[in-house]
Amino acid sequence: MTVAEAAGKKSGPRLLFIDNLRILLICLVIMTHCSITYGGPGGWYFTDPGNGPVTPFILSVIDALNQSFFMGFFVLVSAYFVPGSLARKGSGRFTRDRLVRLGIPLLFWVLVLNPLILLILKLGGAPLPLPATTILNPVTGPGLGPMWFVFFLIVATFAYLIWIGYSKPAQPGDHAPRPFPKFGSIVALGILLGIVTAVVRIFLPIGSTWLFNLQLPFFPQYIAAFIIGICAAQNNWFDNIPAHVGKACAAAALLLVVVLPVFLYLATNSPAGLDLVRGGLHGQAVLFACWEQMAGVMIITAMLWVFSLRFNSQGPVARAMGGDSYTVYVFHPVVLVSLSLAFAGIALPQLAKFAIVLPLAICISFSLAHIIRAVPGVKRVL
Repeated sequence: MTVAEAAGKKSGPRLLFIDNLRILLICLVIMTHCSITYGGPGGWYFTDPGNGPVTPFILSVIDALNQSFFMGFFVLVSAYFVPGSLARKGSGRFTRDRLVRLGIPLLFWVLVLNPLILLILKLGGAPLPLPATTILNPVTGPGLGPMWFVFFLIVATFAYLIWIGYSKPAQPGDHAPRPFPKFGSIVALGILLGIVTAVVRIFLPIGSTWLFNLQLPFFPQYIAAFIIGICAAQNNWFDNIPAHVGKACAAAALLLVVVLPVFLYLATNSPAGLDLVRGGLHGQAVLFACWEQMAGVMIITAMLWVFSLRFNSQGPVARAMGGDSYTVYVFHPVVLVSLSLAFAGIALPQLAKFAIVLPLAICISFSLAHIIRAVPGVKRVL
């Protein structure tokens, strides 16, 4: 199922750039998990830590940059197609389809894929990351692992259904579409999200997890992205990004990307290291939260604009990859863990392993996803 079809809109070139964005975003998800594997910050099933002083820093920059926008971008794109799909299908069919498309993969993960990964780790002689008996654990037992995202979409979507049950949504023609936000409004959003995120991280620093591995230190952006995605759909914002706004956001995004390595270098070489960046009542934590959220809104807006102009077409390979991207998200941990275990005993610098394993994981994950979706009936779910 393509994005256009899922949206309940006519298939056409104007929506192809969103499918292409989803391909890039799932590749960034694999990159981040591969980065953690080889010494970047974060938790993952298997780690083969870096053997050089520069490796953790380089991978930290990659992780921080990706984390600033990629999952929020996924939420935004997912929410964008909720109103159209709901209007086309009606609440009953829409709810059933959501439960099938989100609930079945989530259950399959908990009952099959997560235990499979633990078995692969055990057979490979790797230690389990945490005790495999608690549901609170992000990567073991019945934990959700990266499927926290699917769980969040279920909760957010049904919260939206409850909301429109009490507040009837506007119908097409009820009011003139609101224009795309001005650059100043996007800056204000970044500042507001930065402040809210900094406040949340006073109590829940980065690394804190909650039930089902919900990493609440990042949730202000995800919640805002879902709400903005709904609003964007109602006003067709993805189709009408002004060039001057796109250019301004692109310039701001580039500046913020350049600033990141400098900030992390200074933080890493401070007496407390990166601990003060993660949260609490610290100036470094506030600065990083504001950088992260400002970078997120600028990068997301800039990428929407650039892709709508430059990457609004697909060949057969990109079309297949776009359709397979959700399946890749579900199955890529199995591929990545297996590959990284296979390379664990090879005497190579960790950055070299990262450079080899990452493209292999991406190619194998997409190939596997394409094979899985060729099984009759699977496309109904994935």
